[in-house]
Amino acid sequence: MQSKENIILSCRSLTKSFGEPPTLAVKDVDIDLKKGEFVSLTGRSGSGKSTLLYMLSGLDQPSSGHVYLENKDIFAMESKETHIFRNRNIGFVFQFHYLLPELTTLENVLMPARKMNEEGTRKDFARTLLRDFGLEHCKDKYPSQMSGGEQQRAAIARSLIMNPSLIFADEPTGNLDTSNGDKAMAIFQKTNRENGTTILFVTHDPDYASLAERKINMVDGMIESDQIQSHSKKK
Repeated sequence: MQSKENIILSCRSLTKSFGEPPTLAVKDVDIDLKKGEFVSLTGRSGSGKSTLLYMLSGLDQPSSGHVYLENKDIFAMESKETHIFRNRNIGFVFQFHYLLPELTTLENVLMPARKMNEEGTRKDFARTLLRDFGLEHCKDKYPSQMSGGEQQRAAIARSLIMNPSLIFADEPTGNLDTSNGDKAMAIFQKTNRENGTTILFVTHDPDYASLAERKINMVDGMIESDQIQSHSKKK
C-alpha cells in the first residue's frame, strides 16, 4: 500500500468524451503519483495519452471524475483559484514550445512569474536556468532567432521558473533531433533527481520511456499496464 502522505496527485474515475454521439477518449482512469516519481506515459496515437495529461494538469475539464493535487480537487475550485494554484504548483511542457514571439527568451521564461507578480524576485533564477540549459547566449534573442532545440529548452526552463512540485510534458522531444531530445530528457532527469520534482511525460520513444522509473501504458483510453521498471536507466 502506498502511503497517502506520499501521494502528490491522484485521479479517480477520470473520463473524457467528445462529440455527439459521445466518443470516449479516456475511460474511468485511476492513477496515483508519488512525490519525486519519474514516470513515462506511453501508448499508440489516439490511445488517450495527451487527453489524460491535459486533465491531470487542470488544462482540460473531464467529463466525469476527479483530480486531486496535494489533496485538493482542482476542478472543484473557483476559476481564479484554480489558475493561481496550477500556475504555482504545475509546470507544463508542450510538444510545440509555444514561446511568445514578441518576447525575448528571458521574458518568455519569466512569463509564469509575471502572472504571479513575481517577475523581479525570480529574474536571477531565470538567468541561472538559462545558464544551466546552455541558453545564456539566447537571453535577449527572440524565438525566431533560435534553433528548435534552443526553443524547447527555453520552454522547459519556463516550466521550472516557479519551482513547481509537478511537471507534465507532452511529447517534449517530438519535434527535436536525437541530440536535442537527449538534452531535453537529461534536463528532466536532473530536475527530478536534484529537486525531487514529480515528472510525468508522454513519449512514443521506447528509449526515453525506459529512462523512467515507472511506465504507464494506455490502450483505447484505459490503463493497460502500470509497472515499476527495474531496468530504468535513470542516472
